Amino acid sequence: MNEKSIRPKIRPAIDTTRLAAAMDHLPVGITIIDTAGIMLYYNAYSARYVDRKPEYIGRDIRTCHAEDASIKKIEGFLKLLAAGSKAEVHYEAERGGVRLAVTVTPFEFGGELVGFIQSFLVKKG
Repeated sequence: MNEKSIRPKIRPAIDTTRLAAAMDHLPVGITIIDTAGIMLYYNAYSARYVDRKPEYIGRDIRTCHAEDASIKKIEGFLKLLAAGSKAEVHYEAERGGVRLAVTVTPFEFGGELVGFIQSFLVKKG
């Protein structure tokens, strides 16, 4: 068997419009926030369970939260990022009677820490 036959075929890169559409079909909420706390992206699933609106893109995520506990959590994530932490943070939250299992993951691009990804799953039962 030659080397060419065992290499995976290279697929063309997906454009951002199709990537965003694909992200909207995931059964997980996703919000991407930069190191300053500015909301860069959220998917449709996220908006079904937590307060996400188009006008929040480009805004400080802290201004999108009314509860001091939520704002303090966000500030804690930002402090961890500023300190260079690459550890995930896990917690549970409740929104509208629905329990969410939340993970906050530092997000690197090109070897540089550029923010974090907040993802959640709806807890069943």
